Amino acid sequence: MNINYNSNEAKSVQALKPVRSTKQVISNVNALVGGILFAVGLLVFAIHFLLNNNSAILSLQISGGAIALSGTIELIISAFFRRSFRKEQAKLDRLKIEGLRFTGEITQVKRHMGVHFGRSFSVRAECTYINRDGKTCLVKSASFLYANENVYRPHCSSDALGASDCNNYTAYVYVCPYTPSDYAVEIFTQTAKPQNVYDYR
Repeated sequence: MNINYNSNEAKSVQALKPVRSTKQVISNVNALVGGILFAVGLLVFAIHFLLNNNSAILSLQISGGAIALSGTIELIISAFFRRSFRKEQAKLDRLKIEGLRFTGEITQVKRHMGVHFGRSFSVRAECTYINRDGKTCLVKSASFLYANENVYRPHCSSDALGASDCNNYTAYVYVCPYTPSDYAVEIFTQTAKPQNVYDYR
């Protein structure tokens, strides 16, 4: 069986991947931290049953209760962000079914100061789209994580993030046909994937 491959024939296409929601990430992090703190607090509190020293018992009860309370607060914060994220997702799902879809153009990426996870920052994108009447409309996305060092220069233009950075994102806008203010913006990252490349490793 002969297979001929010409590297010049390899093509690349853009594979779309949804961005990570800031609210979802915050919810997951707080849930993890809260669960650990709550479990440790219960463990510390339970140790006092094994002791006879009144001072040690009181100390363990106070310490365990305080740690468990901290965990509970983290879990409450997690639940708040999870609920907010699910509300946004439900709106997006509804408009995907009931609304009209337009291709958006990202004009600005605005950073939420002080919110970052490693090298990723929380941002929101401002986009424009052309509606059915040919009018340009301005909308904004929900917050998402933006992994780019140039986020300190938040304007998405050739003299800020650069054309290559702008091309890394694709936006789709879903709008209610009867209420233009009822909309949702879906942001995707783009990664180039080669086509017609046969890998037999």
